[in-house]
Amino acid sequence: MKNMRIPILISLGIAIVGVILGSFFDLQLSQAVASRTNTFGLAVSVVAPLIGFGTLAILAGGFFVLFRRKEQYKTGLRVFFLIMAIAIYGIGVYFTGDEFFGPNGFVGAAPRFVGFLISAVGAAAFAVLGYFLFRNVTHPNAWVIFLIWTAIVGLALLIAASPIGLKIIFHRPRYRAVVDYPDIVFHQWWQPCKNYKDLMTQYSITSEEFKSFPSGHTTEAYMCVLPAVFLPLLKPEFRKVQIWSFVLAVAFAWFVAFARILAAAHYLSDVSFGMSVIALVTFIGNEVAIRMKSVQLPLEPERAE
Repeated sequence: MKNMRIPILISLGIAIVGVILGSFFDLQLSQAVASRTNTFGLAVSVVAPLIGFGTLAILAGGFFVLFRRKEQYKTGLRVFFLIMAIAIYGIGVYFTGDEFFGPNGFVGAAPRFVGFLISAVGAAAFAVLGYFLFRNVTHPNAWVIFLIWTAIVGLALLIAASPIGLKIIFHRPRYRAVVDYPDIVFHQWWQPCKNYKDLMTQYSITSEEFKSFPSGHTTEAYMCVLPAVFLPLLKPEFRKVQIWSFVLAVAFAWFVAFARILAAAHYLSDVSFGMSVIALVTFIGNEVAIRMKSVQLPLEPERAE
């Protein structure tokens, strides 16, 4: 875990630089590359949350493994594990199901319930992967690691991706709204659109067009770094590829970030801030895990001798 401090901080630093650059060049970058109908950007937009929340569905499978261990945990704790597994799976389906054929995907291409069916199947596949991944884990405090992992996701989503988080405070118009409607103008990320309700009424649009900052999709994509950070605690054999898998996950998040800019859904500062939030929360979660002897001791052979 200590070896992940620097990589996490570097990724946080890069994201902060993105916020700073976006503060000066958001509009120019979007004008240069963004398109409301960019098929590539839309395709990535609908797939990214499924992959990002797939890392959460993996946890659902892990909690189900713990639920089945009658010999290791008391009934009350096992019931809690089952509730967590069901809740995590449901949250993943809820957050991703509306992305396929909703406001951020291929609008009207198919009924929205089809998107939820796709999401349910995808989340189930990741949950099954999690079950087989964690079924041989012998760490006596695996559930503590799972809870830290879950708390990071929950806090990051609450801050950066939830409709009741920063999005509802800033009400920044998306670039596609700026292009589509003449009375909706570009706002910097620190300038909330104060008359957004009047504009919603005027153009018969939803508040979704005023939730540009920060980027929920990029926050969700960045969740892919969490297995790289926490999985080696549970399965030491993953330590050999920990750094490379972390770099790959961060690269995927930036790939999604660029796709969101291409699709005219977000600006550079939006996507960078979303990543900086979960990078910071991940760093805090990693520091918490480092300081918890119940998490570290079982995997430190030199201390066990």
